[in-house]
Amino acid sequence: MAATTSPKSEADLRAFLEGAGRSLTEAQGTLTASTDLQTTLVITSAELEAKVALKTNPQGQLSVEPLSSQDLLAKINAGAISTVRVSYVATAPETAPGKPRAVGPVRKADDVVADVKTRPDVAALESILGTLKFEPVFVAESKRWLVTATDPKGRVVRETILLDELKEANSG
Repeated sequence: MAATTSPKSEADLRAFLEGAGRSLTEAQGTLTASTDLQTTLVITSAELEAKVALKTNPQGQLSVEPLSSQDLLAKINAGAISTVRVSYVATAPETAPGKPRAVGPVRKADDVVADVKTRPDVAALESILGTLKFEPVFVAESKRWLVTATDPKGRVVRETILLDELKEANSG
């Protein structure tokens, strides 16, 4: 098995994964560092893939030695190369400190879909493409509904955003 020439490039697998996680956290922090700017871009998931040589120390702990492109081009045993794939998924706290807890929607999903179906542009699409499938999603943070309409072939043909508010009946 070929390895890089420097034994210092070897890292405990756990430390390697923790370091990669810290890097992602730091990158996320740069997106939200400004107090004057409301960010709408958030890293929700990321993947890291590395070609490595795996080793086991006498205590049985795994360590990784990243392989350079030069290592990969050398005549090495392909069976000695491992691919480490790590997926990170960001989670948000249920509520931000100092903010009121998000509540459920005021409207029902079926009512929101019925409202979208009555729109002239959606009715026209349905008359051309056939029966559309509607998927309503309530976004609590913005108190809005996102309704996605797909055609019979599964293609997204319309996305509509609606405020989550009850329509008042006309009086008079």
